[in-house]
Amino acid sequence: MAQHYVFARRAVRFAVALLFAAAAAFEAAGQQLPVFSIYRDQWNAINPAAFSNNYLVNQKQATVSATYRRQWWNIDEGPQTQVLNAEWISKAKNIALGGHVINDRAGKLGQTGAYAHYAYRMELGRRTAQTLSVGLAAGVVQYRARISDIRFPDPSGVPALEDRVIYPDFSLGIFYHYADRFYVGLSVPQVFGLSPAFSADGQTLAVQRKPHVYAVIGKYFDSWLGNSTSFVEPSLWLKYVPGAPLNADLNVRMQISDLFWGGVGSGLGFGETTSWTMRLEAGMVLGEQVQIRNAQWKIGLGYDWPVAPSPLTQLGSALEAHLVFSW
Repeated sequence: MAQHYVFARRAVRFAVALLFAAAAAFEAAGQQLPVFSIYRDQWNAINPAAFSNNYLVNQKQATVSATYRRQWWNIDEGPQTQVLNAEWISKAKNIALGGHVINDRAGKLGQTGAYAHYAYRMELGRRTAQTLSVGLAAGVVQYRARISDIRFPDPSGVPALEDRVIYPDFSLGIFYHYADRFYVGLSVPQVFGLSPAFSADGQTLAVQRKPHVYAVIGKYFDSWLGNSTSFVEPSLWLKYVPGAPLNADLNVRMQISDLFWGGVGSGLGFGETTSWTMRLEAGMVLGEQVQIRNAQWKIGLGYDWPVAPSPLTQLGSALEAHLVFSW
């Protein structure tokens, strides 16, 4: 037990040092990765060390999900994101394996990535249940640039560049839980900041991909409704890239019964001008109520709209839908 505890402490120090070393090496860049409205069901895509809330809240050890998000309805070719996600928790409850496939497109640029995740969870507390998990995601990403669709002033000067390139990608993360009620996590997606370059005939178009820093914090509270299946979960997701505005998503979700849940939230961007987005989300959990034993379906919808005064009001709202099955 003592040797395991020493190993856990050393692993924690190593993970924290590695994450902050990667963060310290960042260069100026903008927010490049997809965002989510109902991000609590995208934990392992945001942080590879996270264990699914379907396991923490409902003790389901396997989860598969699908998500679709359409952003900025008022402009053509606004960002669209599709995600397929899967996770499996070992019987010992100390290892999480999984993966996700994500397709994201904005304008003439797009990317499709496939990732595998591994997370190891260590017991830290001797009297109170405390755990810390460290995780790694590794995958490959195909970057696309529809250069042939871009209208150049001089057609004779259109660069003959490749439309697709493939690069490796990695993410690191740590995640801490206290009694499966309070959680805090830190992750660095795109940890090595590889920059894909489309090139041909001596011409090059480089897309600077930079690491991001994500931090999440939240807590499950018993609700005042007096039943064992309801809870209130406030949470905060911070997204930071040096040289770009700090973004913060603050949300409160309430499980009203074992059937319905709903939430409200707000997103803030702190730049030269502050952007402000409001959010509503709601969903259903279908399990034993519809004669599904030892499993459940979760259906969720999220709607974001920009609040004036903000340049984002001209871009339009965002809609997100997801479907989750856990057992």
